[in-house]
Amino acid sequence: MRMRFVLFLLLLLAILPSVASAETWMFAVNVGKGDAVFVGADGCVALIDTGYSWVRGRIMTAMDYLGIKELDAVFLTHTDKDHIGGLEWLADSDIPVGHWYASEYYLDVKESKHPMNKAALSRGQQTEWLSEGDTVSLGSAVLRILGPVVPADDKDDNNSLVIRLESSDGTILLAGDMESPEEETILDLGVPLKSDILKVANHGDGDTTGKAFTDAVKPKLSVISTSSTEKPGTPAAVVIRRLTQAGSKIAVTQDSGLGIYVSLQDGTPEYEMVPVEDKVYTLSIERVDADTDTVVLRNTGTEDINLHNYYLCSSRGEELFVFPDSCTVAAGASMTVGTNSTKGGTDVVWPDKKVIHASKTDIISLYAPTGTVITQKDNGK
Repeated sequence: MRMRFVLFLLLLLAILPSVASAETWMFAVNVGKGDAVFVGADGCVALIDTGYSWVRGRIMTAMDYLGIKELDAVFLTHTDKDHIGGLEWLADSDIPVGHWYASEYYLDVKESKHPMNKAALSRGQQTEWLSEGDTVSLGSAVLRILGPVVPADDKDDNNSLVIRLESSDGTILLAGDMESPEEETILDLGVPLKSDILKVANHGDGDTTGKAFTDAVKPKLSVISTSSTEKPGTPAAVVIRRLTQAGSKIAVTQDSGLGIYVSLQDGTPEYEMVPVEDKVYTLSIERVDADTDTVVLRNTGTEDINLHNYYLCSSRGEELFVFPDSCTVAAGASMTVGTNSTKGGTDVVWPDKKVIHASKTDIISLYAPTGTVITQKDNGK
């Protein structure tokens, strides 16, 4: 029996990727139309962008899959909601974070209200601001900041951090959401752009990844993070054509379950689509009441369900509530979730006020720990 157990462990270690190896790697989490990308080298790990708030489960599941317990750095490329959403729950978690990095240039927000600043300060740390010419170490790898070169005043996409990871294993270019104007400023620099792997900009939208830029990068593999349901027209046919003509293989996160794992050795990228392991859930949202600010869950199954790492999210305010480890819904029973605005008894308190919108449609979603939507119900408005 002991020998079988040892063989099982050896087989498991052979199957799962290891962040402890010297291999350079990337994991693009399937977060729909958003970005959340892990990169690693020499056992060090950075997270670049955090998707929307409600993709918490996908990011946490990816961390479990990769064996990540702490982050050496978190980077925010720019301030769009599909990149910043996870900063609040990440800052509130017990996941150690070494450094918090963000683009030096940004629009429509004061420095004190900047989402990265709020996240870092909540930990007693400081945001480190980056622009073209800066470098950050990740193990023996260097993260070279290629953009932004100049501040953009049209849209924050063009203030995106553009990062080139350079290691002895090869190179990865992570392009944030930059569009044609930022591409042109980077091309004008004349810096080396050729990279083995390209994380394609702006979800593969047609206003990115121009021919001159694609020809300069010449990626062997291009990874696109998008959902064509959430952002129709992505990945754009013109972008696919340019990348194909440049000789690149293409992988899209929406075609995976959990995400895309890419290893890089000797300048050669290899990738695999990682599935999500889900099950049949017997939980449903029975009622959403804006007047009492409550959500009632029901377990229609024959077994008790512990709600560890399950979470609720509201569509209107994007508030997120992660259930405490101690919450269990008994078989055939219901559970009432109230807030700080709720008067009367509740089974568990969502520590926020007036979560459910009183006059406009608000959809409450219950997510499994893997980030899969189990059930949804609106407030009847």
